[in-house]
Amino acid sequence: MEPLRPEDPAEIGGYPLVARIGAGGMGQVYLGLTGGGRHIALKVIREDFEGPQALARFRREVATVERVRSRFAAAMVGAGLDAPPYWLATEYVPGPTLRQAVAEHGPLPADTCLRLLTALAQGLLEIHGQGVQHRDLKPGNVILAPDGPRLIDFGIARGEGQTQITRTGAWNGTPGYVAPEVVREQEPVPASDVFSLAGTIAYAATGRPPFGGGRIEAIIHRTLDGEIDLDGADPRVTELVRLCAEKEPGSRIALERLLEMAGSPAAIAADPGYQRLAGAPRPVPVSLADAAASGLLPSERTGTNPLRGTSLRSRAAVIAAGAGVVAVVLGGAFVARTVLNGDDGQSGANAARNGQGASGGTGAPTTSAGSPAGRTPRADGRPPDQILVKQPTADFRAMEFSRKDLTCLPAISPEDEALSGQLQVSAPRRPHTEETVEFGMRFKYKSPSNYYVAAQVRPPGPHGSAGPGWVHSKPYLYPAGSAGLDLTFPDDFVWEGSGGGTGPMQRKGVWTIVWLHVHANGDAYYIGCDGFTVA
Repeated sequence: MEPLRPEDPAEIGGYPLVARIGAGGMGQVYLGLTGGGRHIALKVIREDFEGPQALARFRREVATVERVRSRFAAAMVGAGLDAPPYWLATEYVPGPTLRQAVAEHGPLPADTCLRLLTALAQGLLEIHGQGVQHRDLKPGNVILAPDGPRLIDFGIARGEGQTQITRTGAWNGTPGYVAPEVVREQEPVPASDVFSLAGTIAYAATGRPPFGGGRIEAIIHRTLDGEIDLDGADPRVTELVRLCAEKEPGSRIALERLLEMAGSPAAIAADPGYQRLAGAPRPVPVSLADAAASGLLPSERTGTNPLRGTSLRSRAAVIAAGAGVVAVVLGGAFVARTVLNGDDGQSGANAARNGQGASGGTGAPTTSAGSPAGRTPRADGRPPDQILVKQPTADFRAMEFSRKDLTCLPAISPEDEALSGQLQVSAPRRPHTEETVEFGMRFKYKSPSNYYVAAQVRPPGPHGSAGPGWVHSKPYLYPAGSAGLDLTFPDDFVWEGSGGGTGPMQRKGVWTIVWLHVHANGDAYYIGCDGFTVA
């Protein structure tokens, strides 16, 4: 729980705000109060999170949360969808996430793991029965409430009859918890949630990510072909988790059978290990004056009338829902754009060739002084169109996208490990037969300012030291917010300095996409890689 900031609104939808309780790629979550003094969690979509897909996702989340009724899942209080700021309100209940609890206290006892498995399985069974798939079950989306766990963050959940809001080549979920069929076929099924349940309980039992850490592409590779990490876990937990973690969805245990084997979900609230993790509810302000006294609210806001926004609330599309104890915290659910992982963005065109000889040169035209022509930084800070890739290594020249491993090999160290660790990329995962192909990138959490990005496309075949056929886009400013950047090949690579080779995609096989950070002087550094197959 954090104090409100000066830029935060005093109220949303007529509900006064008393604190910040979460944040994520889509917006901010506040703690609010109803006119009767009840606490609610208010999720507000960011003002700069524009575009029809962004709003469509939020509307779908509201429609999905509205239909979910389970003692182990979120229940909605209301929503505003008519005009910005768009918001969703649920009842609030204090409690750590499973991720926070394990990070602080270590792995859960075996009996607690079994009871948690049963409770979450019951929650999944109930929401599946209502035609909803969660699609991002993970430790960060499980709140340990005093009376039992809650499934939260239905931001990418999908109900029956709802259209998938992603482009071809994109998949939803969190690496390490997303099911293999979602990565391969991009078609989540109810059994995909069962695979995510396996990873969540494996984390609870071991305190480790279920398929290891490191680069996202490596995690996905282990998810597809490796074994879930259960070293040191109790055999009773191991048996059930492995039944949930089968690679093929048809081979996974049914939730009904899992409940028969695991026990009663009602037992978890009285479990000593669970009580230790959930802890006593943290005190929350019961009024605006209390929030101000606690340092969460500027004193000048204590005069806010809880009923002041009635007209706004009536103007908004407020949707009443049944009561339930829930905290909707804007979590780390994201649209994972395949291996490194992207989302909506804008198209652009162009960049310079980096034919990448042994010295790392670009093959771009040079001036009489010996420096590449056209590489003078512009007055507005935009890099020159002609870029120089500063990665003159044999591994960089040899790097290719592996369709089997869904990663680029050999591995290359990026310019900024922390930022590249948030990189999400998109490209078609099925063999592509169209004359053009769209692909994109975005950073999951950060939106770096004045950050320019270019893409290098490598056709199939041996590249050699000069990289024949490699082409570049021009540098493009990374968009504010989390929309990311989209490009179309070959359309956005047809310009005088691209390096050529931008005709129709006639070369069948695996194509490689290299993403680069371009500095003001035109120097470009590797940040990530992706690829697609032309059939």
